[in-house]
This record gives sequence, C-alpha cells and structure tokens, in this order.
Amino acid sequence: MPDRNGWLTRNEAAECGKPLYITGGPGWRPERLKGWAILPKYRCAQLKAHVEATEQPIAYLHVRNAIPPYSYAPLYARDKQQIEVSQLTPGELAEAD
Repeated sequence: MPDRNGWLTRNEAAECGKPLYITGGPGWRPERLKGWAILPKYRCAQLKAHVEATEQPIAYLHVRNAIPPYSYAPLYARDKQQIEVSQLTPGELAEAD
C-alpha cells in the first residue's frame, strides 16, 4: 500500500505493472513511454500542470536516498500542450521528444 505521498516499496513497485526507472542501474524497465514528459509531482506543480487528486501515476522512479521502505516515487505524464516546453530541462525535453 502506498504511503501518504503515493510512494511504493520495492515489492509494490515490482508488482504494480508500470514502468520503473532504476536510478544508477539499468534505467527504464521496461522501456519508457515515448512522446511524454514523465515528471514527479513537484515538477508538475512547478510547470503549472498540477496532478489531479484522482490521477494515477504512469510510472515510478527509484530514489536511492529515500527513507526505506518507500523508495519509489510516482511519476506523471504530461504532453507538450500541458506544459511550457521552454521550462523543461534538457533531460526532460529529450524524454518528451
């Protein structure tokens, strides 16, 4: 069961069936969704593309320095019409193409 911020444990992340990004490891498993900016909740808010209360994560990010047992942060998909593309970082922009 996710914590109050929607983070998952390792087992929950493995069982959820959504793409995972493993930091410092193999990267995306399986392949990431193409054509979308995949962002954490705080970054969506910075880009004024807020996460709705009922919106489900599209993927999860493994955060190495997270406090166990919850170490997988939820990620949300945003297309180029939802965000100001000029405010994306180079890494975010490359992923959105």
